[in-house]
Amino acid sequence: MHRPRAPGGFTLLELLIVLVIGGVLGTVSLRSFSQVQGNLGARTAQSTFFTMHAQARAIAVEQGRDVLLVVDPTAGEVRIERESDNGVIRVRNLADDYDVTVTVSGGSLALCMTARGFADPRCGNVSDRREVTFTRGGRSRTVAILPLGQAMEDD
Repeated sequence: MHRPRAPGGFTLLELLIVLVIGGVLGTVSLRSFSQVQGNLGARTAQSTFFTMHAQARAIAVEQGRDVLLVVDPTAGEVRIERESDNGVIRVRNLADDYDVTVTVSGGSLALCMTARGFADPRCGNVSDRREVTFTRGGRSRTVAILPLGQAMEDD
């Protein structure tokens, strides 16, 4: 006796189920990827800020003169400037480089590093604790700036 062959291929219902499952998995993985990107951008901007902070202190000590570490949230940048003539030594635009939004408690920040390696509130605007926050994609990282110029990660 000869059996009839089952038709090959998939039914429309099977294809629809596979497409729906694929769409759900794609949406979940895309959301996770954007969260990872946001966290990475904010963390990298924070790390760059710590590097600029250390450079400002080192330049002040090395040159024996006051150096400003300026955070401009409207431009999204961090600058190292000579205090006496406002000559810019280094600039990093964190908004462009890492697609982050930079905010500073109390507006802008000008931290004056002296030749002794600590901050002097007479030539900067940091007289109490300030916070610099880097935000991307709903993720943020914060740096606390203390009156003597210390920078530390703030949870």
